[in-house]
Amino acid sequence: MPDIGSPFGVDLATTIFGAGLSLLVSAAVMEYGYRLPDYTSTELLGAAGIGLVAFGALMGLVLVIRGLR
Repeated sequence: MPDIGSPFGVDLATTIFGAGLSLLVSAAVMEYGYRLPDYTSTELLGAAGIGLVAFGALMGLVLVIRGLR
């Protein structure tokens, strides 16, 4: 029986959550980016993206070390 949550080997819940989080960060930068005048919207989006990648990698490592993945 196929796994409904992972039809193509990709966890759909994680993918949808990540896409939603990305849109939320993009909207926040577009709305409130003017409050940080030293940075452009592109730089703020890049910094947010780097932060999310670093957090995801750290969380993944912790899960692997604890044997949960």
